[in-house]
Order: sequence, then structure tokens, then C-alpha cells
Amino acid sequence: MKIISALLCLLSLSSSASECNISPNVISAYYQLSTQAANSEPMTKPVQQLFELHRNNNTVLQRNVSEGINDIWLLNGNRLSLNRAFEKYQHTIEYQPNELRHQPQWQDAFQLVMTPELSQMKLVEQKKSGCILEQHFVLKDKHREYQLTWLPKLQLVKFFQVKGAELTRQWQLTKFQPDAEKTVSLLKQYASYQSTDYADIGDNEGIPFLATMINQGFSMPVHNRPALANKAHQH
Repeated sequence: MKIISALLCLLSLSSSASECNISPNVISAYYQLSTQAANSEPMTKPVQQLFELHRNNNTVLQRNVSEGINDIWLLNGNRLSLNRAFEKYQHTIEYQPNELRHQPQWQDAFQLVMTPELSQMKLVEQKKSGCILEQHFVLKDKHREYQLTWLPKLQLVKFFQVKGAELTRQWQLTKFQPDAEKTVSLLKQYASYQSTDYADIGDNEGIPFLATMINQGFSMPVHNRPALANKAHQH
């Protein structure tokens, strides 16, 4: 993969020995998403999915581990491009900025969990453990109730719950690592995949993966994560 291969030479492998020195720009965060229908039986277990967020300065990797779909966002100047790697097919689709149906802001790629703006929420508590400050926010509107635990130093969501009439979703940060080693390892893996430019998909129907995607009505991705459908965040 052309862009990712070039980036591998630039990624830093340094790690911070202390939480006080952690940079929000170089960090790996691991999440569990639990979804449960409001009308489900009391003993019914929620549907659980695993996600990962890996930041290394101008490169952000968002992984849907449960689905094996990985979005690699690359910031070049003020423009974002996207490489989407499919683990099942070991194939990557490369998108140029003008090929994205919706051009997200860098902050959208920087965060995995989409939340309301902090300015719209009420800060109800904050506490500090070592160098890490936790802020607890709540918000209630006509349709949903929100609870958020935010880590401002790391620019990470620790916990986020959206409770509506039909569904309750909970994002839980399970761990974080203040280094780029995992990011480098994953990018090397995806760089070994066969890659196709989005503009060339129609000319490569002989490739089984692309033929399948074309038959299913493959289209440009919309930057939309499963936490929230109609609210965006800017922290």
C-alpha cells in the first residue's frame, strides 16, 4: 500500500514511562461496545463488539475488531484521506480526499466514540487519579439520556452511555497504551494487503473481493460511527 508503506518509516516507536508524560497524539485505546434493546428479556445479554483507536500524530487507525474492518486516516496539510483495510479479504481500498462523500474534520478521525459537544453537557463531577483527570458529564434531551466520562489529558472517552426508547449503548475504555508499537505493527500488516484505488474498482471485477463489493452495491464510506446518529462532537 503506497501511502502506508511510506508512513512506516516515519512512525515513532518511543513510549512514555510515566502517565504524566503521555501525549494524546501517540496512544492506543481499546474499547468494548455493548448494545441492548430496551424490550429485551431481563436475562438477555447485550451484544458486544470490540473496537480500537490508534493515534500516531498525523495517522489515526480506527479498528472494528469484531468485523475486521479498519479505517486508516491520514492527515496531509488540511486534507484527510482514507485507506479501508478488510482483514477477511486481505485487501485495502484507498480513497483520495475528493472521493469521500463526506469530508470529516480531523477531530472526527481523532475520536472513535462520537459524543455530544462538552459545552452542551453538564459537568457533574471531576476527580483526579495521579496525573489523569476524569470529568463526568450528563445530558438529557427529548429522545435520549447521555452519560460521559472524559479524560481531557488523553483526549479519550473512558465511558459513554446513550439510553433511548429502543436501545442502550455503552462504550467502555478497557485499557490504553502510551506508545505507537501496536500502530506500527498493524500498519505493516495492512501494507502487505493487495490494494486498489477507489477510482479503479470498476476496472477490477476479476478480483473476487471487488466483484463481491460491486454486486453488493459498494459505495464511498460515510464517516459515521455507531455511538450516535445525529450529534457530532468537538472537544
